Amino acid sequence: MKNSELKEYLNTFSDDAPISVILANPRKRKRYEITGTFCVKDLGQPVFCIEVGKEVDMDAEEIAACEESERNADDLEGQMEITDFPEVLP
Repeated sequence: MKNSELKEYLNTFSDDAPISVILANPRKRKRYEITGTFCVKDLGQPVFCIEVGKEVDMDAEEIAACEESERNADDLEGQMEITDFPEVLP
């Protein structure tokens, strides 16, 4: 993502809207607690650092959202899966 794309996205919300972050592994149906967030300002580009806490199972609503996203993604022409690139698989 480029800085311009992030700005364009954020400009669709009001200036005082809260920002939410979800850290997840949808395929494993896991999400991760976020114990802290901060911005690194001296690297010459925007950097967000997210401190990761413990792994937890997704609840039923989160799993349903993952399943819906997966169904929708299956309908997109040209979608690729990591399994399309066996040379990068462990």
